[in-house]
Amino acid sequence: MAEEGNMLDRSVLTDAELDGVLSEAAELDASIPEQLQQQRQVAAKINKGSKNKQSQAVVPTDDLTIRAAYSIRAHMLPDSIRQALASNRVKVVNNAFYRIYGFSGKQDDLMFNADTKLSGITNVNSRKLEENNYFLLTSIILQSGVYTTSPYDATFGIPVKEILDGEFSLKNGDKVIIPPSSSRIFDTSTRKDVYAGEWKLDNPKFLAPQVEIIPELKLPAAPIGKTAIKLILVGAGLVKA
Repeated sequence: MAEEGNMLDRSVLTDAELDGVLSEAAELDASIPEQLQQQRQVAAKINKGSKNKQSQAVVPTDDLTIRAAYSIRAHMLPDSIRQALASNRVKVVNNAFYRIYGFSGKQDDLMFNADTKLSGITNVNSRKLEENNYFLLTSIILQSGVYTTSPYDATFGIPVKEILDGEFSLKNGDKVIIPPSSSRIFDTSTRKDVYAGEWKLDNPKFLAPQVEIIPELKLPAAPIGKTAIKLILVGAGLVKA
């Protein structure tokens, strides 16, 4: 945030984390490289203030709240959005976008440009976020279940073996958010600290508004029977204050 008095919850960044944040900024906005020194000074000021208030060691980013994670990266956003945050015209809120889909075959997208909001199916139109809603993606939940009549009737849990044996990827327009990665990241069978099928990102990423969100699955073998998939994108977005 440009105005110190409007900063949200903060946490100290290590130099490596700071470099990562600045690199993300350059990817999000082409004009950012010219402002990197200014952004570093802003982030350093945040770190200094946080250190003055804390007696403990540096807090790793995986312990931050979603609001704090958003706050640390707020300087990446367009000026108009930062000004709206600073003047309290918009606020950061926890948010989740989802899509339930009857999956068949060995490869397909999990959101579609023909999608329209329908309760219980999806809360995203045309697989695009609404205007000005810069969404910070902090975790991805992928679940599957067997259905008889409609996909949303399924009882969802950790993805079946055929899905876990495949690859998951995610793009925001032409920008790669998650490169093709083993779907085993969604196998939470030995974990109790996350939801079934949840992958918490070590490095949260912004999804830009009005740009297609393209999640894709590629499997070595098609799931057996009528398989429904639930995809949930968890993070923080913006709403009018």
